[in-house]
Parts: sequence; structure tokens; C-alpha cells
Amino acid sequence: MNLDDDAPLVAHGQGRRARHALVWGCVLLMATGVAWLLGHDVWLQQTPFGPQPHPMVAWLLRAHGAIAWCTTLVGGVVWQVHVRPAWRAVRRRRRAHRRRVGSARAIRHGRARTVSGVAMVGALAVLLGSAIGLQYAPEEAHAWLSVTHWVLGLALAIALLWHWIARLRH
Repeated sequence: MNLDDDAPLVAHGQGRRARHALVWGCVLLMATGVAWLLGHDVWLQQTPFGPQPHPMVAWLLRAHGAIAWCTTLVGGVVWQVHVRPAWRAVRRRRRAHRRRVGSARAIRHGRARTVSGVAMVGALAVLLGSAIGLQYAPEEAHAWLSVTHWVLGLALAIALLWHWIARLRH
């Protein structure tokens, strides 16, 4: 198969299954992340040593990490069969439009999906970086890395929903 002609991969076969696995992985990540946040900061238990996080917090964090690794792996498949071909198609449409119109101005068709896709890729990069930082950075950085991680996690869920709605409207 020619690398420039991978449009069928976007809509069929492995690409669709990988996107569904990615969406469900993101749903599970959102659920475990929110549950961890609530268990760690809201549902505190009184102990002789003072308020302590819920006992399930450790298991939620382990599940969140395992699901994150699997979802990142699936994200690599989605990158190959969805993101790269979609961005390539946008470039082809813009080139074709410029040839037809003779203008350097880009077309606006599909702009919401492109913007939401770029926002998701950027948020994912920072989210993965903050996850690695939470594991390996010095203890002093954990407070702001944690806030960055959960704020971006919520933002990514909104971006995924926005991207999906833009796709359904098209």
C-alpha cells in the first residue's frame, strides 16, 4: 500500500477498532483518575494518625497506570492509522484548493476537527510528560505536576468529546 493513500485505514478495519479501544481506554482512565482524585483528596478517612486517603487509592493508581500504558500503546496505532492520514488529507485538500482557486488562503473545511486534533495531541504530550514526571521527578515537583496532570486529563476528555462531536457533525 502506498503511504500517501492510507485514507481507507482511517475509516475501516484496524483503525476503527483502535479508535474504539482508545476511546474506551480514555473513559477508563477518566474514571480511575477521577476516583483516585476523590479518594485521595475528598473521601479522607479519620485514623489515629489523622486524615488519610481512602484505602482503594493505591489500587486505583495501579489500575490507572496499567490502563495508561495500554492506552498509550493503542494511541500509537491510532497515530498511524488515523492522525497521520487525517493530517495528510488536510494538506492535500489545501493544496488542491490553492491550485483551483489560485490563492494562498487555506480552506476552512474541517478546521474544527483539525484544531481539536492538534489540541488533543498537544495535551497528550504534556499529559504523558507529567505522568513520567510524577514517577521520576523530585518530590518538590509533585504538587504542580499532579495538578497539571489532572487538569490536563480533564481537558483531554473535553477535547476528545469535542473532536468526536466535530466528527459526527461532518
